[in-house]
Amino acid sequence: MESTRIFLSDFRFRVDETNLSVRSQQLQARLKLYPGMLLSQIVAQAVFVWLMWKVPGSIHQYLLIWLGITYSLYLTEFIRWLNFREKIRTIAECNEWSRIFFLFALTIGLMWGLGSMYFLPKDLLVQVVLICVMLGLASGSAATNTTHLPSLYAYVLGLMVPLIFRVLVELDEAHFALGALLLLFMLMLLASGHSIHKLVLMSLQQKFENQSLAKQLASKNNELELKVEERSGQLRLKSEEVSHIRDVTIVAMGILAETRDHETGNHLKRTQNYIRALANKMRNHLRFKNSLTEEFIEALFKLAPLHDIGKVGIPDHILLKPGKLTAEEFEIMKTHPVIGGDVLTAAESELPAPSRFLHIGRDIATGHHEKWDGSGYPLGLKGEDIPISARLMAIADVYDALISQRVYKKAFPHEVAVSLIELGRGTHFDPDLVDAFLDIQDDFRNIAERYCDISNDID
Repeated sequence: MESTRIFLSDFRFRVDETNLSVRSQQLQARLKLYPGMLLSQIVAQAVFVWLMWKVPGSIHQYLLIWLGITYSLYLTEFIRWLNFREKIRTIAECNEWSRIFFLFALTIGLMWGLGSMYFLPKDLLVQVVLICVMLGLASGSAATNTTHLPSLYAYVLGLMVPLIFRVLVELDEAHFALGALLLLFMLMLLASGHSIHKLVLMSLQQKFENQSLAKQLASKNNELELKVEERSGQLRLKSEEVSHIRDVTIVAMGILAETRDHETGNHLKRTQNYIRALANKMRNHLRFKNSLTEEFIEALFKLAPLHDIGKVGIPDHILLKPGKLTAEEFEIMKTHPVIGGDVLTAAESELPAPSRFLHIGRDIATGHHEKWDGSGYPLGLKGEDIPISARLMAIADVYDALISQRVYKKAFPHEVAVSLIELGRGTHFDPDLVDAFLDIQDDFRNIAERYCDISNDID
């Protein structure tokens, strides 16, 4: 009951004398982001119309009407922001901006949602691209709307509910599965956004408490220093909690992708540990010592589960096929790195500033099927043009695929997997990385045994 009461209080965004300073700071933070948020929406909707314009059977005048309505809303909102952005000090002003934020987020979310319902194309691949755009917009909202929880819920629900409904009414197994994944993604996103909102609120409350303590520093210097240290420790804990939420969300997204494939959660753990072991081996190598820092290696470990996130966009009849894919089916399968990279790119574009962390994840998702000699996909990158994160992931992913049993193949022994990777030296894989892999192949074997699937045999 207490947690429900706190949630309802946050969602109503109540403003009174006791919390005016904190609420004012929350709304001021959102006002600073407002022009960038409007611009990103304008660009996203222009891209949406451009994509839908090329779809056979699209009604261009309806697209233009939809775009005109949304742009009119943005213009009205920008003028209001320009004239009243400084009026955020009193209870009445805060309540007014809270109401404006909620209504605008709900309206824009519904415009996206209804637009996706009406304009959703028949072609499944184009549907997947459109859904990736929607997921990027929804993910970005968790970062930009966390200072005002009602806006987050209004925007995400307005965008996702019509989209999920439109997917489900297709009445086939693939769309039912996709609709279920989208529903689960929406619930996880709302829960993550609410958790981050609580941490932001607690951080702001802590800020004002620390300021109050600082005013008494002259008379109670020793006592207050201890309290400030205690508060700083609490802030560090909250910051670590945000990091944990981010890491759990990444793993959850990776597991969602794996549930549609033949692979298991242990595949994610194994590839995480393979890539960290290989990166640690190479960190003092002359070619890599400047890039493979401790921070970069830790990011590789955390982001490795996203390497196949793009598989959520591959139809089941291809992804789950027990036999060899046809040439046409393989071409569709080869689009999953692009889909995964586009999802992470869209999410990063919604942030106030570029994210080095997400950029590494995008490199892994997009480039782990590239080959050293340029014969890989999706971009045919060659040699050093392939990001180091993707080159490391390629060896980890191929090794695990070789030693793992699938419905379409048996598991290879460790020695055979090592020999095949050695054969790919200088063609499939970076030669120096293969040499390092051969040096620590026993570490790979130990990791595989530690997180072994019951059906696998790596002897």
